[in-house]
This record gives sequence, structure tokens and C-alpha cells, in this order.
Amino acid sequence: MLSIMTTSDETPDPDEIQDEEITGELEPIGESQPSTEPTTTPQSLTTQSRGLARLVAKGVLAAAVLFILGANPNNSLKVQDIAAFVLIVFGAIELLGVVRLKQTYGRYIQPVAAIAAGTTIFVWPNETLYIVGVLLGALVVLRGAVDVWSAIRRWHEHGANTWVFVRGLILVALGVLVLLVPSSAVTVAVVGGSILLISRAVIGVWFALASTDAAPEIQPTDTYAVMTYTLSRRELSADQIEHIENNLFLHRGDAKGRIARFFIFMLLATAIATFGIASDSTAVVIGAMLLAPLMTPILGVSAGLINGRSRSAGIAAAVVVAGSVASVALAWALSAIIPDLAAVIANGQVTSRTAPSLLDLAIAIAAGAAGAYGVSRAETSDALPGVAVAIALVPPLAVIGVTLYAGDFTQAAGATLLFLTNLFSIVLMAGIVFLLVGYGSWSRLYYRRNRIRTSFAIVVLAVIIISMPLALTAQRLVGAANDERNASDAVNTWLEEEFPDDIEMPLHISNIEIDDDTVTVHLVGWEEPPTSARLSDIVSESIGRPMAASVRWIEERIELSS
Repeated sequence: MLSIMTTSDETPDPDEIQDEEITGELEPIGESQPSTEPTTTPQSLTTQSRGLARLVAKGVLAAAVLFILGANPNNSLKVQDIAAFVLIVFGAIELLGVVRLKQTYGRYIQPVAAIAAGTTIFVWPNETLYIVGVLLGALVVLRGAVDVWSAIRRWHEHGANTWVFVRGLILVALGVLVLLVPSSAVTVAVVGGSILLISRAVIGVWFALASTDAAPEIQPTDTYAVMTYTLSRRELSADQIEHIENNLFLHRGDAKGRIARFFIFMLLATAIATFGIASDSTAVVIGAMLLAPLMTPILGVSAGLINGRSRSAGIAAAVVVAGSVASVALAWALSAIIPDLAAVIANGQVTSRTAPSLLDLAIAIAAGAAGAYGVSRAETSDALPGVAVAIALVPPLAVIGVTLYAGDFTQAAGATLLFLTNLFSIVLMAGIVFLLVGYGSWSRLYYRRNRIRTSFAIVVLAVIIISMPLALTAQRLVGAANDERNASDAVNTWLEEEFPDDIEMPLHISNIEIDDDTVTVHLVGWEEPPTSARLSDIVSESIGRPMAASVRWIEERIELSS
């Protein structure tokens, strides 16, 4: 194993000496390992030019896709048609690269499957986005399975196989997520993938045109290497890095005293949050949010991962787990003295934290970014209390303890999901922000990229898995809203057919209730409604699945006075 010694003006922490070692690792299967000497032969330059040309071609195509989507606000050009075109063209570009480089047979699966999927979509032009989403999800699962199998085959090789294995698991989980919400995933995949490809093309062209004498082994197509090298050139000063690590790593300095204070404040915040939830007092719960110190070790996990300090990240993670378990246990114990616990678990403080959605995931991501930026800039530390209120880490833990004591395991599972959503989203986004602000080392980010990428890939995998129930909840809510709107339009169409000559409609919709296969329409009016046989056909056509219809009529009497 190749070891590269680095020098530093700082005196390393004795507990961190293990983390200071920089170790070269194998590249993932199919990716080139950077050489320690410049590669300037004509053949290598030609290969790099071809790779950059393919990257630029993908970026131009992605820009065209976004332009077409933006120029068709009324969807005159269907999203599935665009997706089919993108799959075929991207698959052809990938296939050309695989053939030119004469890569292993496993690399042919992804481009061939993409071309087959795009062709299938064109053959079935009348199918909905559902079919497109299923094909896309199956393609991503297949690509992930290839990575997992490749890593297992090379498990005896140290370093790269771990990254490839985790990357494959991410792709498999992402594919499963797409299969769960196929229709919504198509638009997200087209737009998100286009933005990613445009970004990669711009970064590659910029790096190719810039002076790269300091890093001749980096290829413009290796977006990760380009980004880590570029960002590391604006690293924070030694004093700024020491300030961040002293704040976030509780085992630095007076470790026993700092960890003891953490648990004291954590338990006090939990007690306040539990009693605030029991009294349904928002002000008290906000006070608990401000007091809770859990944000510090969570950011410590992220800082340790992004800088390759696995020991520091492990200690911070242990503090997070121990503090969370202690909070749940204390909330469970305090629930014994709460009167009328059945009413407590039905109030808004509990129910609002037991049904997380994708909106909660977005809030956690934004809060994680704000927290990391606040920690990295001493002049913005005043913003941290606002971050604590926004993310609300301790109240979900208190809700878990209260609902567990009450025996309501469904709500306890919902609160647990909310806490895990906040936790992993903060770690992920905070790591990205730490990287952007310059907290990191070029030697770590580049030569230990397999370890760092693998660590954050596990976090990404956790976020994707957590997103599955959140996406299902969002799809259910959106589907219910669409069904209600379509049913309302169908009822109005039915009424217009039944009363075509009436100047004023004698019946009006009071309410619409939709079950899995039944629509119940509540009508108010002075005339008795007709039979609902025709209404069932119209509603089924409007919603898109067989639906039975029933009508309930409230007679409205009109009295005229002379």
C-alpha cells in the first residue's frame, strides 16, 4: 500500500495521528487511477480529448433538454418522449466510449439497456409516465447490481471495492425509490440529470482551459478530482480549522467536562420538551430547541468524515447515539407522571412530528447547510440559535419516548423517521458546505477519496432509504388532491349533461369523498339528482381507474315572499 507523508505547521493531536496518515487506494473498477507522473503522450492527450468531447456533448444535449422543457409549459412535447430521446442518445454516447476503450462486458449493460428502454418508449407512445418511470427504475437497479457484483468479485483488493460496493447499493436503493414513485421520478430524473451533466461539462471545459501544471495527473473528465483539487486551493487557515474542530469535536481539550455538559443540557432540553409537548405549549418547546446541544456532535460527524478523521467522526457519532437514546429514555420515564396521556398523544405537538414529508427533508438540508456555514464563520455564529429552532432535533426524541410509553408504536415510528431524516440530511449537507468553504485537505480529499467518498456514500444511502416512505407519503397526498380535482371536474361535467337547458344549475357540489374505488358526492339543490350510472363512467374516465359513484342529496327549499 502506497503511503504519502505530508507536512503541516500544526502539531497533530496524539489521538489523531492515525487519521493524519494519507494512504493511496485502488480506484473503482472501470475508473483510472491517477499517476504520480505527468501523462502528456499524444495517445493520452487524444484519449482525454475524446473523453472531454463526450462530456461536452452530453452537456449540450442536457441543455437542449432543459430548453425544450422550458419552452413547452403546456407539455405539447411529452416528458416521456424527451426521456426516450435522452435515453437513446446518452446510451449511444456511452456505448461508443465503451467500444473505443474495449472495456469489460459488464460496461455494455448500462448503454445497451438505456437504448433498449428509449426504443421501447417510442414503440409505446401512448403509455403514461408510469411505464417510463418503471423502465428508468429498472435501469438504475441494474446498473447498481453490476457495481455490487463487480465489487464482490474484487473483494480481495483493498480500497476501491468498498466504494464501488456502496455506490452500487446507492444505485439499487435509488432505483427502488424510482420504482415506488415512477411517474414523479421521471421529471425529477430528467431535470436533475440534465443539470448534473451541464455542470460536469462546464467544470471539465473550465479545468481543461485553465492552467493545470500543478496537477497534471488530473483529467478534466474526473469531476471529483477536479472539484477537490480546485476547492482545496482555497483551504481555511490553520487557525480557522482549529476553531472549527475545537468547537465540534467534544473529545478535544477537557473531554470529560465537555461531554458531561453535553449530556446535562441534553437531558434538561428533553425534560423541557417533554413537558412542553404535554402542555401543548409551542413557546416551551422552542425553549427546549434552543437549549439542546445535539447539533454540535452531528456537525462533528460531518466534519470528521469530510476531512478523513474517522476516529473523530466515530466519537461524535457515538455521542449522538448515546445522547439520543438517553433523551428517549428520559422522555419515556417522564411520561409516567403526565396526566391524561391519551389526550397528549393526540395534540398538535405530537401529531405534527409523527408524519414527516419531503418538506421536512428539505428543511433539514437547509438547516444543515446553515449550521455548517455558521460554525465555519465566527462572524455568523449568531445564526446558530435560529438553526436550532428550525431543525427541532430534540422534540422528535421526546415524542418518541412519550408515544412509546403510551403504546402508540405507529406514531413512535413516525417520530423516529423524522429524527433520522433530520440527522442524515444535516450530516450530508453540512459535509458539502464544509467542503465548499475550504475545510479540508487536498491530500485527504484526493489521495483518500475512496474512504471519504465511501463514508458520505453511506450517508447518501441512508438519506435515499429514508426518502422512500417520505416519497410515498408525498405521492399519496398529491394523488389524493389530483383525484379530488378530477372527480370535481367529472361531477360538473355530469351535471351539465343532465341539465343542459337550465340557466342556473339546480344542484351544487357540497363535498366529495374519495375512497380507493368509490366516489361519494354530496349535492345541495332544489331538484332531485338523476341516477349515478353515467356519473360512474365519467368519474372513472377522469380519474384513470374504475370507480363506483354514489350521490347524496340535501334538498334545498326556496321560499318566495310577496
